Amino acid sequence: MRTEKFRKIIYSGFGIALVFVATIVIKIPYVKGYINFGDIFIFVISSILGSNIGFISGGIGSAFSDIYLGYNIYAPGTFIIKGLEGFIAGTLLRIFDRKFNPYFIYSAYFIAGLWMVLGYFIYETVLYGFATAMTAVPGNLVQAIVSAIVAIPLSRALKKVIK
Repeated sequence: MRTEKFRKIIYSGFGIALVFVATIVIKIPYVKGYINFGDIFIFVISSILGSNIGFISGGIGSAFSDIYLGYNIYAPGTFIIKGLEGFIAGTLLRIFDRKFNPYFIYSAYFIAGLWMVLGYFIYETVLYGFATAMTAVPGNLVQAIVSAIVAIPLSRALKKVIK
């Protein structure tokens, strides 16, 4: 029991670091924020380690990235949005995917990515207004789609190695 808790703490810390690094290494300024590919690792972590570690890694790793890069105003929203993105992906994969089928994986990532787009749209509407929030939607969609496409083969390969 104690070993399992310790393992979850280690995995969560590793996931937070992985999402943080992936987010800050490749960032493309866009509207009031930036496009990044930390979502790739949110998806990978959620599919391999589950929804709870996906939430922790996605939420904390991404929020720390916002703070580190000077986008402090985004950190609270990012914690919730990216955390839930990881939780949604992990939960859907647990419910629907019995054989790690790529169609189920992509569907789970797509739904989680749509949540991310909607979450940031709502958050940015509150911060900047409807018009500015609408201009960020295409970039967030690209981020979600590219991340899902890259995460699928990466998840499948890593799952074979880890399990």
